[in-house]
Amino acid sequence: MSAEELFDFWLRRSNEFMAWQERRFVLREASARELCEHSQQLDLMLGLTLHVYSMASRSMPEKLSTIRGRLWQLEDSRELVHNPVSDQEAEATLDQVFLDEPATPGTA
Repeated sequence: MSAEELFDFWLRRSNEFMAWQERRFVLREASARELCEHSQQLDLMLGLTLHVYSMASRSMPEKLSTIRGRLWQLEDSRELVHNPVSDQEAEATLDQVFLDEPATPGTA
């Protein structure tokens, strides 16, 4: 498999993973079994992404920004799906950022 073919394979699969993740873990609450499956799939996708990045750094430097962007998305996925912010933490952050704004209705 050439470097370009591997990049194309990775790009297709990572796009599929992101769509699957959104349907199953972002738009609805997942079960414990689904969360375990997501963690395993995410680990595989992260490993593949790092491999493709390493390969592209030598043979396809023009693809690095695409790979780096997806790597950031995948890393953010772990936080979003497996370490979500509680409502209280979110409210405290909003209060710190918007000091002069009135409190959100219904949260006080």
